[in-house]
Amino acid sequence: MAGCVSRPHQESTVGDYLSARLAARTNDVGAAAQAFAAAQAEAPGSAQILRDAFFFQLAAGNIDAAKLLAVRLAAVEGEGDDGLAAMVLAAHAIKNKNYARSRAAFLDVEFAGYMTATANIVRAWAAEPSGGPEAVLMSLRENAGDEYKGFYPLQQAFLSEKAGQMDQARAAYQLSVVSFGGPVEVAAYGGFLERVGDHAAAREFYQLMAETPGLARIPARAGLARLDAGAPPPPVAASSPSQGVAVAFYALANGILQQTVSQRAAAQEAGFKVGDANYNMPLAFAQLALYLDPAFDGARRLAASILNVYGESEKAIALLSQISPSSPYYQQTRIEIAGALSALDRGDEAVSTLRKAARDEKDSYDVRLALSGLVAAQGEHRKAVKILDVLLAELPTDPQADAWRLYLSRAASLMEVDDWPRAEADLKRAVELAPEEAIALNYLGYSWAERGENLDEAFDLIEKAVVLDPGSGAIIDSLGWANYQRGHYDVAVGHLEQAASLEPGDPTVTDHLGDVYWRLGRKTEARYQWRRVLELEPEDELRAAVEKKIKTGLNGDGE
Repeated sequence: MAGCVSRPHQESTVGDYLSARLAARTNDVGAAAQAFAAAQAEAPGSAQILRDAFFFQLAAGNIDAAKLLAVRLAAVEGEGDDGLAAMVLAAHAIKNKNYARSRAAFLDVEFAGYMTATANIVRAWAAEPSGGPEAVLMSLRENAGDEYKGFYPLQQAFLSEKAGQMDQARAAYQLSVVSFGGPVEVAAYGGFLERVGDHAAAREFYQLMAETPGLARIPARAGLARLDAGAPPPPVAASSPSQGVAVAFYALANGILQQTVSQRAAAQEAGFKVGDANYNMPLAFAQLALYLDPAFDGARRLAASILNVYGESEKAIALLSQISPSSPYYQQTRIEIAGALSALDRGDEAVSTLRKAARDEKDSYDVRLALSGLVAAQGEHRKAVKILDVLLAELPTDPQADAWRLYLSRAASLMEVDDWPRAEADLKRAVELAPEEAIALNYLGYSWAERGENLDEAFDLIEKAVVLDPGSGAIIDSLGWANYQRGHYDVAVGHLEQAASLEPGDPTVTDHLGDVYWRLGRKTEARYQWRRVLELEPEDELRAAVEKKIKTGLNGDGE
């Protein structure tokens, strides 16, 4: 009878734990947090379940729940999760302005190497209320190590400005831009120049960054708008310990994310298979940053972007919807919300969101570009062309560095509506503007090869693209297909096999491999590859062509 009484509890624990592991593997962070919490309540003595329950509560943004588990985790000798539990305890104490408790959380804690610099910053800010910014600066200097030194300059800049040390602040802000150059650093340095009244330098800096691809141009454009309007400068981004530590957590999250993405890309280029993306650690630190500073748009966007990658579109939309219309990132969030809506098969809502944003925003270039891509993805290529016609007509004589992408996008839609002359002209213009961009070179070269036109020039373009991006399966496929079009099947097959290994889920690449096998007399292998194409959910036109080839072969007679 005793066994019968205990068994349901054991089954419940195992069930919750297995559910939690499954949710974790599929990047359902919220479900993993709930299931691990249930398993931990049923098996409170398991250190491993305790660690998992703590971590997923943190990644899910349930910081108060994570703090309660961190207290228990930190008390288990040797099970402090590389200092992450102490980090959460310190952040919770700083949030509640209990700085002595924050410092105490770090006593006798050994942090993992990647967290050392951030731990030093947290420790330093915990001394600020009693010692002032000078005490924090001294703490940073005394504890500066070799790990992630790039995190320090922005913190030093905030504190030097707060201490009235303007020359030191300027130098540190400049160093922070050189170290990372992201939107937070750009906004911080530009804001400093505005606050000290150096409007000429601020304008020059903003103009330079406004032409830079990426998110850094968003605060730069906002800065130019302020200067044009004679508006007051923004306040220092980190004037309190909570804000300073939030920036430190954001920097760590962003650093881990970029490193993880780079490692995955390098592994893919080397031919290794990589599983689903796992960005739980940067998500956890982004959630901590947002907990300490709920107005930190950068942290909110970072967390939302990871949730979008995970397919948690509803949660991403909920986060992004909290960004105020007064934020310089508001327009960008409309684009990201539209992308999330599209992922949820709510295409009409996505288009409506972008159309409204385009009407509401004075400078809606990015919104209209996103809108053109969205309507093209829905098959509305003529509408996409019309949107891009207007955008391209607005370009200055000397367009911005990424203008080639507009021509590439319009060319893609023009080809879908069978307007090859205009598409070819756009592709040539893209290559003219970006002669070192592998994507542009390959697009024009492949288009020519596909049509059997200008094959010598097509080869030159594709071969240059291969040199620029040797790990791209799509570009290797183009090289193989250009050889195929010339009848060089023995040469083409090696390239197409390599492309198929790099892009095993691409139906077009797989179709090309089947074609070259057929030309080489390897007809069983050809039909196998064509059948694989049908499993990869190709577009209707390709599906019909492949189904015909399976029945009749390339010659139309089954032989």
